[in-house]
Amino acid sequence: MRQSISELSDLAESIGINNLSKGKVAVINIAKKKNIEIIYGKYGHYFEGLLCFEDGKFYMHINLEKVTDIKSGRIRFTISHELGHFFIDHHRQKLKQGISLSFHGELTPEQKHIEKEANQFASSLLMPKSLFCNYAKKTEPGLESILSLKKRFDVSIGATAIQYLKFNLSCSIMINWHPDFSFHYASYSEQFSSLTGISGKTPIGFPTDYVKEITKIVDVNSKDYFETATPLSRWISTISPGSSKDLIGLEQTIKLGDFGGIALLTFYR
Repeated sequence: MRQSISELSDLAESIGINNLSKGKVAVINIAKKKNIEIIYGKYGHYFEGLLCFEDGKFYMHINLEKVTDIKSGRIRFTISHELGHFFIDHHRQKLKQGISLSFHGELTPEQKHIEKEANQFASSLLMPKSLFCNYAKKTEPGLESILSLKKRFDVSIGATAIQYLKFNLSCSIMINWHPDFSFHYASYSEQFSSLTGISGKTPIGFPTDYVKEITKIVDVNSKDYFETATPLSRWISTISPGSSKDLIGLEQTIKLGDFGGIALLTFYR
């Protein structure tokens, strides 16, 4: 029987909490305990991580052409994603049957679901809900909290922000964009949905010129970010400027180097 997303999260959190080292999840140790050999190499641009089953043993390949810093939060997430393929029963069964879980090009609905499951496992493994929420409650809501959590759990800003919003720790929406300033995705908390009435796919009206202008202020090699008060209509296309729904929030924008950038809008009620 296929495990639900909730069951996968519970499994990952349990594994994470039982494999802490100096307060962080020791993903390398988890792989070692399961006799998964991690091999670092250069494999072109086909994948970041790849788990395979050969001669009765699991091997994890990490592509140093895609993930260059072996001490980064990104590589920890990549390893955790591949561990998801191992711990999720039907993923592991496919691998043992010789079916690759490395996908390219346009994904099928089944492939998208497999990747979603592995990503959910990775997030829950690296950022167990009980630890994450307890620590977050000690910080000021907004980007400072996310940056503090990023450091605490040693993961990327993007992954931290998604988990932060998923756990409904502030009334916020995050907008992420590619390095070419094209819109990537948006994520928001239940508090934000309750306040604005927005649900489902967010109607983002991505302000490209505005984003280009404000990101000039931010040094890509530092943790500095741009902060200002902004109306919701600047980002949400269905909100009319000056209307009763055009709430003013705290906008905090940070660049992510080769991964574009994010803007976090937080509303205080």
